[in-house]
Amino acid sequence: MLDRGIVAMESLGSGSGGLERQFGNTHPATPDDVLSVSFAFTCTGGATVALTFTTADKDVPSAAGTQVCDGSIFQRSIDTSKPGPLEFSAALTGSEGGGYAYAYYAEKKQLP
Repeated sequence: MLDRGIVAMESLGSGSGGLERQFGNTHPATPDDVLSVSFAFTCTGGATVALTFTTADKDVPSAAGTQVCDGSIFQRSIDTSKPGPLEFSAALTGSEGGGYAYAYYAEKKQLP
């Protein structure tokens, strides 16, 4: 679903599922040449999701935000210049009667 809305970017991983009170994903590590990742998220069902992020085990407050589950796309750029896992966590307010999808895309790469 997100690949139709995000064009000309290399996908690093994605997933989807039913909404729960707490959910998230840990991407083990980005490729060495990827300096930043674009995170895209969408959800349905009318609830609200608060998203937080960590990279290389450090919080990334500049990427955090809230998304209303109306099918629109939430997108953030996350600096990944330090090696390590990239994680998002979501806390749901409202009904669990919807679904979500997310994807990580390579945004900036180190030139060879």
